[in-house]
Amino acid sequence: MEQPPEIAAERAMPSGSDGDAAAGEDRLSLLPDDVLVLILLRLGAAAAAGRTSVLSRRWRRVWALLPELRFPASPPPHLVASALAAHEAEAALRYLLVEAEDGAPESAAAWLPAAARRLSGSLVFKNLAPARNFNDEAEEEEETSKGGVFELPCFERATSVSLDLGCLGLAVPPAGAFARLTELSLRRVRFHGSFELGDAVSSRRCPCLQELNVFHARGLDSIAIHSESLLQVDLCHLHELRQLTIVAPALEGWFSSCGRSHMIRARSSLAIWDNFNG
Repeated sequence: MEQPPEIAAERAMPSGSDGDAAAGEDRLSLLPDDVLVLILLRLGAAAAAGRTSVLSRRWRRVWALLPELRFPASPPPHLVASALAAHEAEAALRYLLVEAEDGAPESAAAWLPAAARRLSGSLVFKNLAPARNFNDEAEEEEETSKGGVFELPCFERATSVSLDLGCLGLAVPPAGAFARLTELSLRRVRFHGSFELGDAVSSRRCPCLQELNVFHARGLDSIAIHSESLLQVDLCHLHELRQLTIVAPALEGWFSSCGRSHMIRARSSLAIWDNFNG
């Protein structure tokens, strides 16, 4: 039976003498990098993995090789940005999780550009804000008056981006490509700016996108998508949406809005709704 890499590596190490063990030989630090990475991954949080750098010189760079970084419990934005900047360039960052507690737009803007440069896998960002009522116009005006919007950077190498913004304001980038992105999920978001979401997710800028989910959003009056790769679209509670146009030969997923659903049959070439929420 194949042994776990930690055990196999330990048994492969030279046994040493009893005198060495008595002298406090650091045999754990002698393990190869890939085994130490597996150990640090079991710690879960990136901050806990980073603290192992104080153990010895050998450990100072190991955490920077991790393929996954997790920042639960609302870490300071500068900590996330610093960790991403220190992450080894040759080590692929396949997964990044950041959780904020009622975070501000400038907090997300502090680390998202670094994530866009480093990430080659999936991003999950959760802004754990109190529940807000998107149907309450007075609350909508209050949130808008607070100001604060951050621009979504172009993730050129990421394959999946999931943002639950807790009603933060988001501006879609006017240029640039999401070259490898296959899944995009946006929840509880207030769109700002003149550039449409549809342009950003169309084939010209997002050639590999297969799944698009947008739930509980404001600021989208119309969406026009032209995609050769798109397979599934799920739109739910887009409160100002009045016009939807999708040209997608491979589309075979569901549309839904405010409890009403529309089935897009396989290989439909054109889907148009006017007055979508009317």
